Amino acid sequence: MDGFEERPEATQSPAGAAGDAAETAAALPENRTDISHETLGGDNRAQTGGKAHPFSFKRARALAFAAVVALVAAGLAFRTGTDTPSSFGWDAVAALCPLGALETMLGAREVMLHPLLLLAGMVVVVAVVGKAFCAWMCPAPWLQRLIRPRKKAKTKVDKGAPYETCSCTNADTRRCPTCALDPVGGKRDGVRLDTRHATLLGALGATAVFGFPVFCLVCPIGLTFATFIGLWHLFQFNETSWGLVIFPAILALEVVFLRKWCAKICPVSALVSLIASANRTLRPRVRSEACLRTSGKDCRVCVDACPEQVDPHSPRIPECSKCGACVEACPAGAIDIKLLPKR
Repeated sequence: MDGFEERPEATQSPAGAAGDAAETAAALPENRTDISHETLGGDNRAQTGGKAHPFSFKRARALAFAAVVALVAAGLAFRTGTDTPSSFGWDAVAALCPLGALETMLGAREVMLHPLLLLAGMVVVVAVVGKAFCAWMCPAPWLQRLIRPRKKAKTKVDKGAPYETCSCTNADTRRCPTCALDPVGGKRDGVRLDTRHATLLGALGATAVFGFPVFCLVCPIGLTFATFIGLWHLFQFNETSWGLVIFPAILALEVVFLRKWCAKICPVSALVSLIASANRTLRPRVRSEACLRTSGKDCRVCVDACPEQVDPHSPRIPECSKCGACVEACPAGAIDIKLLPKR
């Protein structure tokens, strides 16, 4: 690396290594310091064998959602019948929303083959991709960013005594027993029941009582694309309806006033998270030899960056939406999203 002289590790004495560690400690700010992906990333990638991630997950998610909107628009323009994300497909074959399938059968008070098969298909899809729909196709997060942009929070890393006084090296890629820290742990690691699941039970119960899918009346996914279709008809056919006023008003209420919609209220998220407890693929994996916590640095960047509040170190994270925020935020480049679980 430019500006550094290479020295064989075999000729470096323990005293010399301790001296280097003390030098590093003197150069660092005391206690805690603000860091970013850019400021810490380069040096730690060089030291730990981490690698950069030029792939932009945020841009990819934006393109994926734009493709969904384009597909809906193409269906309207060419009358292909592809419908919306609530029931993407072709004619009678559609990837029906799993909650919509349950509500359909509960509303009719009978088990119907068509919704049952579509529900089974969606269960298989969710078991493979987990909650990816929430980050890659659902309009709710994009509406929240549009109406209530989030400020980029600075993440702090504790450069405490274990890191400053450590004379160990990770050249052999082994965990340092003296300095290594335990995983941070996310607030939503593992299978958890919360207010979303209460909303889910309420939605299913209301459907059984009233005989129609009640939640569909306020579902932000359906309302977003219903508004889009209404605007399409307005500009193409000069058709107006009260939906162009009512649907955006309900969406504004959900996005502006119910700020924790996705994490606290959404029954679709609740149902998908239960199914995603069986998900073992496309999960973020942390390479321990590259993770800063292995060398004693109290780095919490991955957990702080996660919109779902999960820790990629944890063995079970059904709430993970595969958004890639932890991958892009990791200053050491120690996280990857792999198709298959590590054996």
